[in-house]
Amino acid sequence: MCGRFVIAKELGDISELFEVDQIHEEFPVTNFNVAPTTNIPIIVEREIEGLPSREIHKSRWGLVPSWAKEIATAPLINARIESVLEKPSFKESAVSKRCIIPVSGYYEWQTVDDTKDPYYIYPEYGMLALAGIYSWWRDPKKTADDPTRWLLTAALLTKESSPSLSFIHNRNPVFLSPDNADAWLAPDYQTTQELLLALSQESDELSTELSRHVVSKAVGSVANNSEDLIKAI
Repeated sequence: MCGRFVIAKELGDISELFEVDQIHEEFPVTNFNVAPTTNIPIIVEREIEGLPSREIHKSRWGLVPSWAKEIATAPLINARIESVLEKPSFKESAVSKRCIIPVSGYYEWQTVDDTKDPYYIYPEYGMLALAGIYSWWRDPKKTADDPTRWLLTAALLTKESSPSLSFIHNRNPVFLSPDNADAWLAPDYQTTQELLLALSQESDELSTELSRHVVSKAVGSVANNSEDLIKAI
């Protein structure tokens, strides 16, 4: 799974890196300890007057299905790529509501006997494009004229861990190459299991290029949030 990640860039930097056409809403994104339910940037692509428009939107990390009557206590932050097209909570979004979650790296905990050590996993340059899905949820308790009645939420896709990362944890996020990031965002098709399998295989190849090191256990507390968290110990 992936329960914490890092965004060490400003919104403008992310926009430039991912060739975004429009930032839907300006908001602070730099965060060295992103936890579930935090507002995060997601990248989506829409067709406007026959032309593609790549956009950054503010989303809550923890998907809320459109049919949900209320926000669940346990946020749905990760969706398994093996079953995302079947699970009731995810399948509606997985078919066509695809997004990229841009991160500088993510944390994962390695458990050996009774000891848990956090690792920071990251690319040496640029950012990671993580495959995600999103959903618009309307709060039934709010009136139709309330501008806050709609909530955008998102979840990461995860897969069985690649051989290069399996010594840390048995699952990892799905990493997208630039070409497959473009294909994942394209709004004109429905997701298939064949596509997900291909992305999973490519993700394993991309994982071999990532660096990783042990970091302070201070990352375990959301109260801690500084660049020191990603430093090797």
